[in-house]
Amino acid sequence: MDWTGWIGLALGVVMATATKVGPPPVVLDLGPVVPTPVPTAKAATKKRLITTITVQNSPEGESVVSFEASDVADEGQGKFRTLAAKSYSLVEEKPELKELQERIMGRIRGLEREMLEYVARAGPPKERPPVGPGQAGSSQPYR
Repeated sequence: MDWTGWIGLALGVVMATATKVGPPPVVLDLGPVVPTPVPTAKAATKKRLITTITVQNSPEGESVVSFEASDVADEGQGKFRTLAAKSYSLVEEKPELKELQERIMGRIRGLEREMLEYVARAGPPKERPPVGPGQAGSSQPYR
């Protein structure tokens, strides 16, 4: 063995003996660990509301009505937290819902009549200018 091997061996022995000098650290037994409790949830009132209604009508008479219902936690002071949400469609073919679907559609048609009256009083939609040759339709602004 050459002299670098002897130096390495000597250093290893010195390091091993130097770390074992003195008594071990004092360890105090404090008993069983008590986990930190989970924070208590704030008091809230569960509420359900319709958050989105979409009516898609076509000139041919076809209509698709869909909506989303959400359950929220009202924590007071204007703070709400969404708990659950689900989308529904009146196109679903469930016999037990048929009468309710027809009643909702009747009310939507009444609302549409009132909205068309609003449009008549507020001013009709503005017509788009005709698209000329070589012009893209989306680049034309409304009048």
